[in-house]
Amino acid sequence: MRRKTEAELMGLERVEPRCRICRDPDLRLRVDALLDWIGVPVPLEGGKMHLITYADVLRALGPINGGWDRITYHNLWTHAKRHYDLAGIVAYWSRRTEKEVRSFLKDNRRRNTVEPAQSSGASTKN
Repeated sequence: MRRKTEAELMGLERVEPRCRICRDPDLRLRVDALLDWIGVPVPLEGGKMHLITYADVLRALGPINGGWDRITYHNLWTHAKRHYDLAGIVAYWSRRTEKEVRSFLKDNRRRNTVEPAQSSGASTKN
């Protein structure tokens, strides 16, 4: 049984059903952990350095990356830019909150125009 992350429990983590990586929560967590290593230098023989790339992440996913629903370089790059990268996450949440605020304001205006205005004048009887 898989434990949910804190972001999942709070409903903050975006899960995109069209993304091959986001569809499977366990795979998404594993890929996101590997994406943390992108750009990290690894020392090689002869004093050379190698930076971790998306191709290295795909190689690390090799044993679990099989079948008809394979993760390609393009799938990995798209997931990283749209669902993992901070700029993509911020863009998603800013669009979502803007849409919700507009919807709230539209509903609020609709309620205010539908309700009849109450007169505050006192009636006098003779």
